[in-house]
Amino acid sequence: MTGAQGNSIDSGTPWSEALRGRVLIVDDDAGTGRLLALLVRHHGHHADYVDNGYKALDYLSENLADLVILDVMMPEIDGLEVLERVRKNPHTANVPVVMFSALSDPQFTQRAREIGANDYWVKASLDFQSLGHRLAVFLPPTKQVD
Repeated sequence: MTGAQGNSIDSGTPWSEALRGRVLIVDDDAGTGRLLALLVRHHGHHADYVDNGYKALDYLSENLADLVILDVMMPEIDGLEVLERVRKNPHTANVPVVMFSALSDPQFTQRAREIGANDYWVKASLDFQSLGHRLAVFLPPTKQVD
């Protein structure tokens, strides 16, 4: 897909009918973003990936998302600014947003929560199994995709 979705990885794979939640992944590191999107898909959810905050805002202005996984440190517009804009927009204000960062400083985590983050995941501490448990907090249950 192109346009606001930028680097979307949704390709209409055969298991698309099994997908339950729509997740937008925003990360300026393409390897991290695409890997996370594949893992989200493996857990039975639809995943779109964009590589910057402006594309995320464009995507959300045209598409519904059940969850946004948002990197913090990005060029042009950082994740905290994107989060603020998402929370101020009545169309997106209630969409769960999880900050996803290498930063684990408690003060930074607290700042993200004050702005409106629903959760804060540290990249280094996330593994496949814990991703599934964490997704289950925000998304409807699914059958795992093989």
